[in-house]
Amino acid sequence: MTSLCCIEFLRGLLEAFPQRQIRVICDSAPGHHSEAMHAFVRKHPRLRLQYQPTYAPWTNPVERVWQQMRRGVTHCHDLPDIRTVVATALNWCQSFAAAPATVRRLVSFQSPSAS
Repeated sequence: MTSLCCIEFLRGLLEAFPQRQIRVICDSAPGHHSEAMHAFVRKHPRLRLQYQPTYAPWTNPVERVWQQMRRGVTHCHDLPDIRTVVATALNWCQSFAAAPATVRRLVSFQSPSAS
């Protein structure tokens, strides 16, 4: 993701929520740390970026989703070409979206016994 994409996303948040303070949690993607991003944030005091620690996937619930997707799509699977990979990934996404309890379990900060 480029800085330009990030800035456009942030601009959209500012427009969508004109009266609110906005906090965005960012990972260590290069686009999140550019001087252009920092300059944009300085110009918009309602906006706060909170950076996650580097190499700390346990702080980002979506990493659990990617882990499950990798296990279901590419890990130890012999997929012959990119079209098969894409088709398999799309099927996995559709199955995942149809299982809201699984989605909640993976992206929640709650312990498994609490869900």
